[in-house]
Amino acid sequence: MAVIDSKGGIHGTAGSVVYRSYRGMNIVQGRPRHFKQTEASREAAGEFGLISQASKILREAFRPFYHHFYDGGMVNRMTAAVSRSIRGSRSRERGDHDLHDGELSFLEGLEFNEDSKFSQALQFKPQVRRNEKGQVTISLPEIDPRRDFVTPFKGHYRVSGYRLSFVLVGFNFREEFYEYIGEKKISMESSGLNAASQLVFEEEVPKGCLLLVLGMLECTAANIYTYEQEPLNSKDFNPVSLIAAFQSEDEAEAGYGESRALANLEEATASGIPPRTQIMAGYRGNSVLASRRAWREKQASEGEPLTRGKSAGLSDPERRQLQQEMEQRIREKLRQMREQSAIAKETTIDTSKLMGKRVKF
Repeated sequence: MAVIDSKGGIHGTAGSVVYRSYRGMNIVQGRPRHFKQTEASREAAGEFGLISQASKILREAFRPFYHHFYDGGMVNRMTAAVSRSIRGSRSRERGDHDLHDGELSFLEGLEFNEDSKFSQALQFKPQVRRNEKGQVTISLPEIDPRRDFVTPFKGHYRVSGYRLSFVLVGFNFREEFYEYIGEKKISMESSGLNAASQLVFEEEVPKGCLLLVLGMLECTAANIYTYEQEPLNSKDFNPVSLIAAFQSEDEAEAGYGESRALANLEEATASGIPPRTQIMAGYRGNSVLASRRAWREKQASEGEPLTRGKSAGLSDPERRQLQQEMEQRIREKLRQMREQSAIAKETTIDTSKLMGKRVKF
């Protein structure tokens, strides 16, 4: 049953047709139907779920650094980068790979705020590598803030300094934990030269972790009461970016993540500092992969062919036939809508008399 509202809009369903309003327009569309998913479509849906969850974990891990100073497209950019990384895997096929198998170079250069890009705020590019010991190192050239930093605070009397920070985080999606390995900060005054330097993360890297390096730039102002430097960053200016990514070099045994998190929690409680190891609460990527592997094993044991990569019936002739059938259904639907529109014009009624009343179709 459909209802005409006080503005003349029709809402509700009538048979297989749904009436609704959108931005002042009356829209007529078919009622949603259930379709049987093919194995390929279920596999693709599972992969997208894994991608979106991995993206969410990355955002949660870096939130203490970019805060809420990100632009509206950041979530979609992160998901797209994670998707390209996982789907760029060359070692495993779809339904059997995660970010540990992916091409992590797609994550490098990801900006958290397109309105103030880290790559544009710095007039030089930090060189990030791993040395012979496996430690992550960052090489910086000689820095003159007046020349090498591009900010909206140029010449602003409040700006008394800058803080350049780099954070190294390890992620182990298979053991479902991540760890803040280390952070390097360089504070400098608003003028004067700062010598070239090399930063080395000497902290232990947990087993089986892929490594992501975050870079950020803060403008600071001196607090005349505390004599401390306070950040001036806001949503309009907050250059934060992933500047490097490294694949894991080893594997962790089962239960490693939970045991490491518990040990780190005990250490943090005793010392009074926040725990560095965090469990990926709510992450279900491994469950998705396990279900796909169980299905393949079942198919193999029953002697049925595995239909991976594409669904049955997708040969070129059948694909053309399917496309033609879809086009025919669309043409038929348009014809029906034109006929309904013509009938409506011929039998126009004064809807003002029906305001707020229920109307049967």
